[in-house]
Amino acid sequence: MPGHIGRQTVTVLDAPLVSVSYNEQARDWPNAVPTVVGRCTVDITGATETKTAGDQTVTTARLDLPPRAPVVVTEWMRVSWQGRVWEVDGVPSDPEATGPLAGQVVSLREVAG
Repeated sequence: MPGHIGRQTVTVLDAPLVSVSYNEQARDWPNAVPTVVGRCTVDITGATETKTAGDQTVTTARLDLPPRAPVVVTEWMRVSWQGRVWEVDGVPSDPEATGPLAGQVVSLREVAG
C-alpha cells in the first residue's frame, strides 16, 4: 500500500461568475477563492502524449477527499496540487451518498501544451 494515503494537501479553487460582453457570464479564475484541504490522497491514473506539430500531454488523476472535508467539489471548480492546476473532469461523486466514513471522489485532468 502506498505510504502517501491521506497525507497530501490540495487547494480547491472556486471562481465566481462575472458578467462579460453580450450578457454572458464567465468564471473569474484570477479571483478564485482557495480552500486548503488536508488529509487527501491523489493518485495519477493515466497520461498520454501527442507528438505532432503541437505537442500535448494529458494527465488524469483521482482525488480522494477526507470525510467531512471543508468543501464539496463541483464540476465548475479546479484543484491545485504540486504546483499544477487541474480541471475537475466530469461530475464528482455525491459526498452525501458515500456515507459518513468515506469522502468525496473527484476525477482530475490536466492538459499541457
